[in-house]
Amino acid sequence: MAKIAVLGCGWLGMPLAEHLVELGYEVNGSTTSLAKLNLLETISVKPYYIDLENDKTEYLDLFLDKVDLLIITIPPRMNEEHPTYSTNFEKLMPYLQRNNVNKVIMMSSVSVYAPNKEIVTEETQQYSREKTAQQILDAEQVLLSNSFVNACILRLGGLFGPDRKPVHYICKKAFLDNPELPVNMIHLADIISFTTAIIQNRFQSDCIYNIVSPKYKSRLDYYTQQANENNLDLPPLGINDWEMARKVSGNKIAVYTGKDYQY
Repeated sequence: MAKIAVLGCGWLGMPLAEHLVELGYEVNGSTTSLAKLNLLETISVKPYYIDLENDKTEYLDLFLDKVDLLIITIPPRMNEEHPTYSTNFEKLMPYLQRNNVNKVIMMSSVSVYAPNKEIVTEETQQYSREKTAQQILDAEQVLLSNSFVNACILRLGGLFGPDRKPVHYICKKAFLDNPELPVNMIHLADIISFTTAIIQNRFQSDCIYNIVSPKYKSRLDYYTQQANENNLDLPPLGINDWEMARKVSGNKIAVYTGKDYQY
């Protein structure tokens, strides 16, 4: 693969695009912010203004021209009265076919899984009934059910890394709820590392991988480490609602790529 398009150059998409440029790939990047167009150029990513939700798609054909792989990093909107997430994926399909782009990586989320007493793997079929989780599952199916597209779905844990530290939010709360429940987190560097490994290894079609760090036993374990690193004090511990427990395994992608989690 020589040319890659990253749809959604935000907190995850922009550093991923920059890393791919550093590896020698030609990279197109999209944004819904006109102010970010120049910023993308400064990291040698060819910028395009694309907003699927508002039908700003006049540059989509140019964005996908001669592209070998599309990476989708756009998240769903929370609490939409009329969800648009999977519809946005459907809008992409004719453009992919017209430009013969059949390899797609989608950044999804482990939030699609329902609480479970067992370890959750990619084979688990119990899914959350939350509206946002259903939106994400519907978007996954747009890709997985299309006979033209060879999709790789990466279900990410809770995101953390530079400029994204959930511990700051937790420290403002009255209590650290569910301190003993399992935690499912993933650092930006690990997402980039595993995504790059998938691109550089043989691309598998219609595959699903969880990307979740194995290094944290519980919410208290994770937030204590983060509080210490950031010189913060955690709030008092709240109660544990074990009906909400869900431990997701990210081992499959580590085995496939031969890479270890850094964080």
